[in-house]
Amino acid sequence: MIYGFETDNRDTATAALLVYAIYRSRDRRRFKVTPDMWGQIERFTQGAAKRATNLPRFMQALKPRIACDTIHPHAMEVGIKGRVALVEMGDGSLMQPAADPEAREFLAGVLDRVDHKAVLDLLYRETTWIILLVRTRLEAEKPAERRFETVLDTIGVEVR
Repeated sequence: MIYGFETDNRDTATAALLVYAIYRSRDRRRFKVTPDMWGQIERFTQGAAKRATNLPRFMQALKPRIACDTIHPHAMEVGIKGRVALVEMGDGSLMQPAADPEAREFLAGVLDRVDHKAVLDLLYRETTWIILLVRTRLEAEKPAERRFETVLDTIGVEVR
């Protein structure tokens, strides 16, 4: 399992993570859940991958189709918090800074470690598989989300 997706292939997991992060960051008022929503997302993903020359261009093309203005940090978390290079102290010793629990993760490190062409090829040629991985992760997260939303509803906080 890589990045919370049921695959052992880093390129496949990266492709799923990109779609997942954009979907999670969408404006829920503008892109609502409908019976054809996942079919649309498959078409949008495949179209964006077909025209893109790298992953940033893929994301730029997919975001407006799914009503995503910006990708939110909570949707990009991949469990790398605290992975900071060692810092050289004044006396020459090396130390790893303590992980900041408030630190946010972004996709820059993930995108830097993959072959963009291979991920784009997966997004274009294996779109259905990538979307199924995203949907599987979303289903697995539903029970925890319901509990969280129930708590927010009881204290009167609106979930965006």
